[in-house]
Amino acid sequence: IYVERMGLLTNASNIMDTAIIVLGFGEYLLAWFDAGANGFGIVRVARLVRLIRLARVLRLFTVLKELRRLIQMMGSCFKTLLWSCLLLLLVMTIFSVVAVELINPIVQQLAEEGTWAGCDRCGRSFSSTFMANLTFFQTVVAGDSWGYIAVPVIQAAPWTAIPVFIGSLLILVFGVLNLIVAVIVDTFAEGRDNDVSSKAIEMESLERQEKALLAKMFELIDKDGNGGLSLDEMTEGAKKVATIRHWLRVMDIDRNDLRQLFLIVDEDGSGEIDPDEFIEAMFRMKNSDSKTATKFVKHMVTRMDVSAKDMHSDVTLSLSSLANTLGRTVNDMDDQKVVVKAEFDRHKTVVETALEKNEERLARWVETEAAIQKKLEEQESAIQRVIKDAVGKASEEALEGGLKAAQ
Repeated sequence: IYVERMGLLTNASNIMDTAIIVLGFGEYLLAWFDAGANGFGIVRVARLVRLIRLARVLRLFTVLKELRRLIQMMGSCFKTLLWSCLLLLLVMTIFSVVAVELINPIVQQLAEEGTWAGCDRCGRSFSSTFMANLTFFQTVVAGDSWGYIAVPVIQAAPWTAIPVFIGSLLILVFGVLNLIVAVIVDTFAEGRDNDVSSKAIEMESLERQEKALLAKMFELIDKDGNGGLSLDEMTEGAKKVATIRHWLRVMDIDRNDLRQLFLIVDEDGSGEIDPDEFIEAMFRMKNSDSKTATKFVKHMVTRMDVSAKDMHSDVTLSLSSLANTLGRTVNDMDDQKVVVKAEFDRHKTVVETALEKNEERLARWVETEAAIQKKLEEQESAIQRVIKDAVGKASEEALEGGLKAAQ
């Protein structure tokens, strides 16, 4: 009461317990005052209601899981059962009204003829709506001697078979009763999906059992007893220990996947698997909805994502450094451009000055060449004259010498 305060009155179990306690206390008061508690029907009912507390005790025993589930199904489907009974009564009443009007005269006639000798109720089976309901419930729903009344009536009046007897059998048994079963199962399934508390208790119990089994498996695989599993120990255990081999088979892991499994379980990357890592990882992988292959893919994608992030960081740093270098290079190039342009302008001025001087020299050289050419021509003419004079003089001397020799 101190913890839940007013929330105590919103819990159905607490309200039921409170009602049982109050009724039990009232029973003791009536017995103490000698008021004849046995004469009060409500007190008798209270005594029976106290049996419901046994259902709560079953929640504490995990070994009675199936029995507890059946009781939960009855409790969750109680409202559905009430509505199902109302639907069944409604359909039977419709057939009862028809039977009172159509079947009762035939039944009365057959009873007078002694068809059901020794059966006092057979002649009154369809005399009223209540009696007809009772007859349909006995013969159709309960299946008690359906043909004892139906067959003689059908033989006497065959037209009554389809609209009343066979029709009620098909609709009530194959229609309404099967529909009731389907709705009850669906209601229980829906209630079980919404029963978070019971599912949590079952999951916790299953988790404790499986983790205890995994702890034993770890001890069997850990040959050196150092509290850590290496890849070799895990591979050897998968070969020799049947329990771990069956567990891996359930998770769809073969020997080729053991290295990948080891990397997934070894979350801290120490190269060894401690008991907590082994138990938690193997339990999650077995009981998760996704397949083990999906776990492998997720692990590989995670590693690729980490590698991609590291690569992205390195590339970002490299690009930033390259951008800074290019920026400095561009600035240096701008400075060099200014320097080169100034040097180019200086050299251009020097070259232009030199070209002007060379043009003047060339002009002087052309004039000098022309003068030299003229002088050479004059010298050539003089040489030719000298040679001509010398040749003519030598010829004359030779001629004279020849003449003298001839004489």
